[in-house]
Amino acid sequence: MNKTTTGDADPVVAPAGAAPADGKGPAMSSERLAQFEDEVAKLKVTGGGVNPERLGAKWGIGLTIVGFVVAVIAWFSANGAGNMADINRSQIWAVIGVGISIVGIAMWVRNSITRYLRYWIIRLVYEQREQTEAIVKALKEK
Repeated sequence: MNKTTTGDADPVVAPAGAAPADGKGPAMSSERLAQFEDEVAKLKVTGGGVNPERLGAKWGIGLTIVGFVVAVIAWFSANGAGNMADINRSQIWAVIGVGISIVGIAMWVRNSITRYLRYWIIRLVYEQREQTEAIVKALKEK
């Protein structure tokens, strides 16, 4: 994967197989690459807590940790319990903790790939435009 920065604190990851951001590749010409980078910069994707994907990923990590802690505490509670009522309550809390962890993992996965996919689709559109222009130019020359 190639990394290119768009003025953010975080690098934007280019799709696998894409041309390097320095224009040394067959995928995009330097003029088209400059236009592409300008369009990415206009997206105003900022770092920090304002970014909903980053915030969602942090919440996902937090929920995963909280769910894991709840499940571990419930396991220790059931391990030291003497009657079945306490064990059943601990099992319920353990299942709740595992559920919270699963929701946290799903949130993290969803939010962590969103930025990559946004960059990928924009790059794909620009590469398609350039290929179309090359085909049109070749047809006009014939």
